[in-house]
Amino acid sequence: IKQSTGGSAVFKIGSNVTAMEKLVMQLGTPNETPNVKKQLDTKRSEVQKSIESTNEMFKQVTDLAKTGTPQEQKSKKIQLERLKQQFSDALQKFKKYQLLETDKEKAALSRMRSRTASLRNEISRQPNIDTGYADNDSLVDDEVRQQNLAQLQEFEDDLETTTALINEREEAIKKLETDMVTVNEIFREIGSMVHEQGDMIDNIEHNVEVARDRVEDGVVQVQKAAEYQNKYRKKVLIFLAIMVVFGIILGIIIWLTTRKKN
Repeated sequence: IKQSTGGSAVFKIGSNVTAMEKLVMQLGTPNETPNVKKQLDTKRSEVQKSIESTNEMFKQVTDLAKTGTPQEQKSKKIQLERLKQQFSDALQKFKKYQLLETDKEKAALSRMRSRTASLRNEISRQPNIDTGYADNDSLVDDEVRQQNLAQLQEFEDDLETTTALINEREEAIKKLETDMVTVNEIFREIGSMVHEQGDMIDNIEHNVEVARDRVEDGVVQVQKAAEYQNKYRKKVLIFLAIMVVFGIILGIIIWLTTRKKN
């Protein structure tokens, strides 16, 4: 597992989320401009793509962590678990600002809808340029007529612009909510992988401990066998010594008996 690859990917996500945070905080304030929105869209798209590609990378390298000796596997899995936890933390932070951005977009959408309702009300209250003054005793002054016409046109243009912005905001909110579903799924996958990785590490540690215990038991058994073998040799030597002494004594007795008879 190359720590630099996963580590740099997670670091890039964290950096972009930090930049995204500063832009999100400007939404709904006098600092919100089309350029701020554009930068935020760019950063969010970059983070989304990085999250999806990094998640795929983790899926691929998880199998590689299962190769090697138990000690090597343990080292790889600990390294991978640390990166996954960092990735999970970055995802959590991204989700936070996704939700905040969505809330601010919905608040802006609500204000725009109120604005369109107000504009429609104003338009409906405008006098009809052709018939609004029909009952007056004098002709409508052309200047007044032009002013009313200009104001009506201004309201209608404002309504058209606001309606277009509402449609744009609604599409942006739909995309945000779709992206949030994707990130939530990845977050659950990573959480599951971190949990499984922890279980694997515990299993490896258990297997290492079992192997160590077995080796220690084997050493003890060898030591006991060596002790038994030494004791057995001593008993055999003692037995042989006794037999030799017994043979000597028996030989002396036989020699003395034979000599007396002679």
